[in-house]
Amino acid sequence: MFENHGKKLTAALFAAGLLGAASSWAQAPAGAEGMGPMRGFERLHKELNLNAQQEELWKKAQSLQREAFSAMRAKGEETRAKLRVEIDKPGADLKQFAQLRDQLGDQMRAQMEATHKQVREAWFAVYDTLDSGQKEKVRVAIRDGMDRMGHMGRHRDGPRGEQHG
Repeated sequence: MFENHGKKLTAALFAAGLLGAASSWAQAPAGAEGMGPMRGFERLHKELNLNAQQEELWKKAQSLQREAFSAMRAKGEETRAKLRVEIDKPGADLKQFAQLRDQLGDQMRAQMEATHKQVREAWFAVYDTLDSGQKEKVRVAIRDGMDRMGHMGRHRDGPRGEQHG
């Protein structure tokens, strides 16, 4: 279950980024701008030609997003470590283990949701300062990111998420 939290965390945080524009890029590790999919996020940033106020808000939102990603990744590792300690105990009660796993998972989901809202509000603060031309560039980036994510899913799992063979 918790091995999937890394993927779920990434999904939650990249959905929070610039109204979803960062969604196709946030799978890269924090600080990986310029590498792989983060290039698209950098490209959008450059294309927007932000003024000083917008740039300050952008940096704040980006920093908050990075910090949130790092904190959630650390929380996930801490949770896995706690569960590992419990399951490694000889004679561990699997019912109690499952209850602990559920409890820790619920705590993590609540924290992820709160973090998602904070990051999204920071990106909305950027968006609210954009002019109509900049907003159109963001819309196109979101659309293109959705298209890329759709193509990646089809390549990985086949049409409509169906598993191959």
